[in-house]
Amino acid sequence: MLTAAAVIVGALWQLPELSDLVPQDYRKFLPLATLLLGAFAITRAVSAFMSITQLKRARQRELASARLNKLYQPMVALFIERHLTASSAILAPYLKNRIGNAFDAFRNGRGPFRKVSGAWRALGDRRVSTFAGMEYGGEFPLEEIKSIMRGATDFADIQLINCIRRADRSRYEEEHLGTEVTEDEYSLAEYIFSEHARLTALAER
Repeated sequence: MLTAAAVIVGALWQLPELSDLVPQDYRKFLPLATLLLGAFAITRAVSAFMSITQLKRARQRELASARLNKLYQPMVALFIERHLTASSAILAPYLKNRIGNAFDAFRNGRGPFRKVSGAWRALGDRRVSTFAGMEYGGEFPLEEIKSIMRGATDFADIQLINCIRRADRSRYEEEHLGTEVTEDEYSLAEYIFSEHARLTALAER
């Protein structure tokens, strides 16, 4: 409404054929009226934008708090009495190792494009492998994590679901003994802790 009024008054001020419609005594006030109405319109627009932004942030905090309370805090709590340890090994630390892997990828690839792209990826792949295990407190709590997620499926993000799915599949595809932790289970734990930290910061912002 204010924007429309500012446009109309501005037109009365700038267009001679319209300014003749305004009494002579009032024409001198048209520039000031245009300026004031324009300023009010801008202020109103900025205020509306700030309100929408604040509502959006409040909604983000609310959702972050709900996901934190329903999912990630209970999941992190599972590791209070369990200690997960990990170490990494670089299987191709030197350039000569990666060149050999690149030749293997080129030789085993199907088609020119796949041969070249596979060799290029192998050339930059140091093949970092993570070995993880539960130092004490029992086995990796995958079943408990799955149970927590099933109880709050409305708040589960797709990345969490995919991490759990991969971790669950890794238990069947890899030899799993007692306190050993698969790479996908370790990746799941890393994601849980990183998302817990992110959501905590967002909820407290």
